[in-house]
Amino acid sequence: MSQRNQDTTRSFQTPNGSPLTPTTARHHVRRKSHYPSTISFIFGHFSSLLQYLFRQIFRSNNLPFILTFLWHAYNVRRLLTSSKNYLDKYTSGRKQSSLQPAIAADILKRLGGINLSLALLALLALIRFKDLSTQKLALFVLMIANGTQAWNDGANWRSGRWNWAHLIENGSGDGIIALMNLVAYIVSAVKSKSL
Repeated sequence: MSQRNQDTTRSFQTPNGSPLTPTTARHHVRRKSHYPSTISFIFGHFSSLLQYLFRQIFRSNNLPFILTFLWHAYNVRRLLTSSKNYLDKYTSGRKQSSLQPAIAADILKRLGGINLSLALLALLALIRFKDLSTQKLALFVLMIANGTQAWNDGANWRSGRWNWAHLIENGSGDGIIALMNLVAYIVSAVKSKSL
């Protein structure tokens, strides 16, 4: 037997030194002294996912566009399909005439259309706009739109027309999306070295 064949047979051995044949290879199982528990296994994967998302969050503008699209699509569904339920849930105050809720429901449906256009802008920016300057423009428009909605929600809550639940659910969501778009815009402006 040549030297090369001897080296090959020596490298295929089990840990106890016996040669590894095709029959023993099937039955040879590596045993670890410790396996992680299911909870630590899931926690490890979850923490790895969070670390990955944290690193990738503003590396590209994909995540801000995805979250902005999801937020506006959620608002479209609520405003267009159940505008009267939306009014009942979030308005505070006295009973009004039957004409006012109908007009308010129509205005909410119009706001749903505006949210639909903002969702489509975020989706187009995600899919089609690969140029950084175009993405910056889309981020700026979405930031202004969400910021004004958050400011408007706060002003309406202060006036007493809308309740606290509306401010928490809608105003905070719009504020978070506006802040995220602002940070993504600043990062993109620093990358491109232009406003």
